[in-house]
Amino acid sequence: MYTYDLQKLQELLYDFYNLTGIKTSLHDSAEHELCFYPEKYSPFCKTLRENDELNERCRACDRHAFITCRQTKRRFAYTCHAGLTECFSPIIYNDEIIGYLVIGQFRTTSSQPFSALKDRFPPSMRDALSKKYDALPVLAADKINSAIHILDACTGYEYLKKLVRSAEKKIDSALKSFIDENLQNDLSVSALCSNFHLSRSEIYSLFHEYFQSTVADFVKTRRLCKACDLLSDTDLPIAKIACRCGLPDYNYFSKQFRRTFGISPTAFRKKEQSTLH
Repeated sequence: MYTYDLQKLQELLYDFYNLTGIKTSLHDSAEHELCFYPEKYSPFCKTLRENDELNERCRACDRHAFITCRQTKRRFAYTCHAGLTECFSPIIYNDEIIGYLVIGQFRTTSSQPFSALKDRFPPSMRDALSKKYDALPVLAADKINSAIHILDACTGYEYLKKLVRSAEKKIDSALKSFIDENLQNDLSVSALCSNFHLSRSEIYSLFHEYFQSTVADFVKTRRLCKACDLLSDTDLPIAKIACRCGLPDYNYFSKQFRRTFGISPTAFRKKEQSTLH
């Protein structure tokens, strides 16, 4: 099941309509309409759907378009029973349809005039439908294709941003785990950049955002915390503990340990061991 940022998508459809004057709607993978702009139905289509027989014809056209898209995984443009053009375009991610874009209804430069279509409608509705039909936008085929390409790209981008945000929520855990598992190794900014395929500025930003720390300070703190665990739980010589934590210079290790915890490594071990016994 996919989720959608409907506010962002609604803004996208609004901006798209402002630029092109083309009505669009977005449907989920189960073909439920999620959002549309500017209206659910044009005045012409709304009038059609007020008639039970015509409404059923409209619904049949929609079903056929969705089925065709689902089976072919390709864009499907067609002329509906009322002589209007609609275009259904599947949104595909990892070879799976995650939604549909629908553009229309509109007339094209090759659409028939209403006079050639009037026999499809009840006589009592023809006058009203004629005026509303003539008011529909007329689009050239190249403009339709361009519009669909733009919307395909935009909706894909919105979905991609969602995935990126989801991935970023986990990057803090990935960074912390990598550092804790590699305390003996090189944990410089360059090493982190190489492992996570990020730039230096991106690494700096992530540590500031998630840890409120510089890279060096965060790594040093993780190393000293590991040293505390080893001092408490093992009888390893302090010099070996310093090496295991990536601080092989014993004097530097002792100095940083005292500065951080206010006590020497030796005194910390005695205090911890006396507490345990």
